[in-house]
Amino acid sequence: MTHVEWRLLRGWSADEVLAWLEQASTLPLNFEAAEEEMTLDNGWNQVESQAVIARDHPGAPSPEDAFDKLKHALLYYGFSDPRVVYGHFDAAVPLQDRPVLLELKSMGLHYLCPVRIGAIRSEQQDERTVYGFRIDTLRGHIEAGREWFLLIKDHRSGELRFHIKASWREGQFPNWWSRLGFALLGRRYQRAWHHLAHARMRELLRTGHLERHPDAEALVHTHLKVDEKPVQFYSQKSLGRRLGGVEQESEHMRRDALLNTVGFGVLAGMRSFSAPAFLSHQLAQQPVDAPKGRVHALASERNSRVLRVLAAGELVADKLPWIPARVSPPSLVARALSGALAGAAVAAPHRRMTVGRALLGAAAAVASSFAFYKLRQVATRDWGVPNLVAGLVEDAVALALGNRLLVRIG
Repeated sequence: MTHVEWRLLRGWSADEVLAWLEQASTLPLNFEAAEEEMTLDNGWNQVESQAVIARDHPGAPSPEDAFDKLKHALLYYGFSDPRVVYGHFDAAVPLQDRPVLLELKSMGLHYLCPVRIGAIRSEQQDERTVYGFRIDTLRGHIEAGREWFLLIKDHRSGELRFHIKASWREGQFPNWWSRLGFALLGRRYQRAWHHLAHARMRELLRTGHLERHPDAEALVHTHLKVDEKPVQFYSQKSLGRRLGGVEQESEHMRRDALLNTVGFGVLAGMRSFSAPAFLSHQLAQQPVDAPKGRVHALASERNSRVLRVLAAGELVADKLPWIPARVSPPSLVARALSGALAGAAVAAPHRRMTVGRALLGAAAAVASSFAFYKLRQVATRDWGVPNLVAGLVEDAVALALGNRLLVRIG
């Protein structure tokens, strides 16, 4: 499973899943960072949610109580809504290091992504009992990172809480449009999945759909439909409280990478060299701690100096009458390339350019080029503003936008 397995409008048969599970057991992780290194500063997104699922009798858990039943649902991945993520695994394999195939679904697309149970927590203290496990992504997954699923009982109140905490970033994708779609819709589905996970745990306990799986059943497909409404309906934070009773929810994304990609694309449409010049200056001042050969070229101090000179020259050239319009094909291509370079680099300075973010940055640059070209025309032809003055005003806006973007990523 050296590449991402995907299909349109259909999934995989039981025999196919068993074959892929066997391969997944030998796959390496698709990241190298230790858990304590997976921080925002090191380029990792942080997503967390938790909710009270039920209230049981005070004291430590006992057999067949609510904690024991929910623990069983946790072990069999019953919290995952199959409309978003469908879990496949062999229940006969020990939990530690067990391979699991997560079938991710979105808009008719199915992605079969391998993970491994990387750690187990089983703690009983005076005040609380904690049980759960962590999944680690493997090669062939569209995400990279670790995610904890923990069931916690407060001995004093009897409160049972479900806690999900993940550190992740983009992994492998089978094609550029999958990466672009993930950039645009990924967080929406992730948030919906978190909300539905808490709702499912509560519903599993309420309805009694927690029967034990027979030991002879090797291949497990977790599924219980809690609600048939569209997944997208639940993707707003406020609705998570209504659906899953989510009490605490946080998203600390990697410097809001999507908005930053668009922002630098817009800047490239205004002044083609300004976008990479601003970003290169920032990356050169605060280089990313990355393996040798993986740091982006914009982080070079030498490249930063060259780009600053080119950006300054462009501010002057923009006011000259013989310079081609920014929407002429050569100029438009240059601005699109600039937006692609800067947009992809700001999203992942520690990695090589990703096609999805590059396309997003290029699209923003092209749209910005036409928008500001039209504004410049209106200002000079309809309002009588001298071209020099209009150009200086646009320079000021570009510089203000560049500085604002540096504050966001700084």
